[in-house]
Amino acid sequence: MNKGDKVRFLNSVGGGIITRIEGRTAYVEDEDGFEIPTPFDELVVVNTEASPSKSDNKSSHSTPSQRQDVLNSASQQPDRLQVSEVGAQTNFDPHFILAFIKSDGGNSGNLDLYAVNDSNLYVFFTLGQLSENGSQIMPLHNEILKPHCKVFIDHYNPQRIDNRIWRCQLILYSPSVTHSAYPPSQRDIRIKSVRFFKENSFVTNEYFDAKAIIYDVISDELEQQIEKLTEHDMHNILSQKENSESKKVSQSQRKGDQLIEIDLHLNQIIDSNAGMTNGEMVQTQLARFEHIMQEHACHKGQKIVFIHGVGNGRLKSEIIKLLKYKYKTAQYQDASFREYGYGATLVTIR
Repeated sequence: MNKGDKVRFLNSVGGGIITRIEGRTAYVEDEDGFEIPTPFDELVVVNTEASPSKSDNKSSHSTPSQRQDVLNSASQQPDRLQVSEVGAQTNFDPHFILAFIKSDGGNSGNLDLYAVNDSNLYVFFTLGQLSENGSQIMPLHNEILKPHCKVFIDHYNPQRIDNRIWRCQLILYSPSVTHSAYPPSQRDIRIKSVRFFKENSFVTNEYFDAKAIIYDVISDELEQQIEKLTEHDMHNILSQKENSESKKVSQSQRKGDQLIEIDLHLNQIIDSNAGMTNGEMVQTQLARFEHIMQEHACHKGQKIVFIHGVGNGRLKSEIIKLLKYKYKTAQYQDASFREYGYGATLVTIR
């Protein structure tokens, strides 16, 4: 693993870009801008900074030089790009991305958005912006991309697209060659402008001379498998959670066994979260967790149940990382499933 690699967590949801490495620990910056220390054996690389061509070991596919020449043949001027086509070996794993690069070398502060069809199939794609309630979509762009081409879409001011959700829909096909049947694809991407102001968010890539922020719409085979596994696991967890008896508990102490319960749900910590970003909410919950840990640091043998809920697994993942790297002497395990389902962690102060 190297600085700049795109990775996913094996033991929790999500991933990000490696910003630095210390020994066998990689510091991974996620979409919210948080830097998460993670051991190598809990990560999998899905896109390296100097990513080799996916067709290196597939002799029936286009050669790396052919694909790079085709992708680089498109001018990066604001007007419509010219596209080229290579021979259609349709077994090539489809890969479709949206990429932001800095306009005018970063002097204007604006961004140029490109779509890249890195496959041997034609792609009909639409891009739209979802309304806040998700019931409507405002069209932004639609086009048919030939195999192995990239196209300029528009200029964007990063602050004006902050926290917007874009929906990208794709249909892959060939007008003349029999090929594997790919179902229509759809992905919702939340655009967070904080990424555009961090230099290490822009990574070296095989599609542009300049560094870019890459959003995968159709991933390579390995990443698809990881995403499906994560979605499957989360579905099982949520199903079991719904079937278990829900129990909302505020902070309390049982005198019999000296067990302390701390509810980390945001409405138990602050009166209102209006105007807060997701990252700020998580930081508020983690601050509460650390306050309790420090308050009971000298109480050896004290058992504390932190109720964090299931959600998308982000808060639990952050708590586990703090326990591993900051509160190393504390013991932790999943709390009683009968009482809390998968939504709580039991910590014993040592």
